Amino acid sequence: MTISRRDFLAVAGLLGVGGMATGCGEWFTDEDAIGGERVIIVGAGAAGMATAHLLAQRGVDFQMLEAASTHGGRIKRTNNFVDFPIPLGGEWLHVEEATLARIVNDDTVEITQAMAAYDPDDLAGVVEDGVVAYRRAGSWPDLKFVGATWLDFFDEYIVPGIADRMVFDTQILRIEHGGDEVVLTDANNTVWVADRIVFTAPMKVLQDGDIEFEPGLPASHLDALERADIWTGMKVFIEFTEQFWPVWLTAKLDRGGQHLWYDASHGQDPDAARVLGLFTVGDMSAPYQAVDPGDELRDLVLAELDPLFDGIPSQTYVQHISQNWANEPFVRAAYLADYADSDISQDLGKNIGPRVFMAGCSYTREYDWSSVHTAVRSARDCVDEMYR
Repeated sequence: MTISRRDFLAVAGLLGVGGMATGCGEWFTDEDAIGGERVIIVGAGAAGMATAHLLAQRGVDFQMLEAASTHGGRIKRTNNFVDFPIPLGGEWLHVEEATLARIVNDDTVEITQAMAAYDPDDLAGVVEDGVVAYRRAGSWPDLKFVGATWLDFFDEYIVPGIADRMVFDTQILRIEHGGDEVVLTDANNTVWVADRIVFTAPMKVLQDGDIEFEPGLPASHLDALERADIWTGMKVFIEFTEQFWPVWLTAKLDRGGQHLWYDASHGQDPDAARVLGLFTVGDMSAPYQAVDPGDELRDLVLAELDPLFDGIPSQTYVQHISQNWANEPFVRAAYLADYADSDISQDLGKNIGPRVFMAGCSYTREYDWSSVHTAVRSARDCVDEMYR
């Protein structure tokens, strides 16, 4: 029997580089590494960084290969929009705050990151027949980073210990894992060799067949990828001179995706910029992805907001930015749909042979997926299995 993530969460009460010729990749050898084993991590997003952090704590020699020119993946952020950092990808902590300490996994480190909860009496809303119906937010477990984002948290507590093992602009195209070692070939025809690898690249990249596996992917993985509905996604952030919106404003939510307006300034300094966020995934992203991200997108969102708030949005608009995840070449999507069957994530979380391990927000081996904390948990499960 399989259940969807959305159904599970409801039950759980959680809703309300080388040249043209073949070269050999440079290996940063750690002579003190346990067992002399070398591990390559494919991808430097949340799961990849968490895996690297745990391997470093265990004294394992590792290297991270990232296709993009920087780390972070889908916890991308910008500091150049307003007076606090804006999370262009993963934004909330959906579980208890103690999870941050578990990610760091070191009792000697004090976690000082401030988090903002939601008050049950916060005003929320639902768009019904073109009108906002207001209500109290009620119990909501999500926590918002204050003056920071997920990437800032990783940069402070995780990245310093693993930064020298990151290699960027290294897109892996082939993984050969049938022998005593794993041989990886990147887009520059450089060859990298390891004893084992941890694969954390986004699910859409795997589904699109960008990476060739030899031997090929197991039938269970191929079947899961065939059945997987991977939502596209987009976020828009609009600064206004005054706040006229509730903490949440649900415009649409169904099996095709989500469309949610929310207070992106929640928890920030009272004098901080007033920013409204739009989170949209699945089919509901299409209208926003179809227009130019400049004036056309501005006009589209203001045309949607003005009737709901008596024209105030157009009168108080300052600026906007957006992140279209379909346009990120090494991501190309948001995440596995909330309503996907749980066995998809569970099957994709299984090892591929004895030397290829899977970690990521959609390779979780559990009934929850598509969030930063599930990506980190999958990394811990992966490392525990490798070195138990």
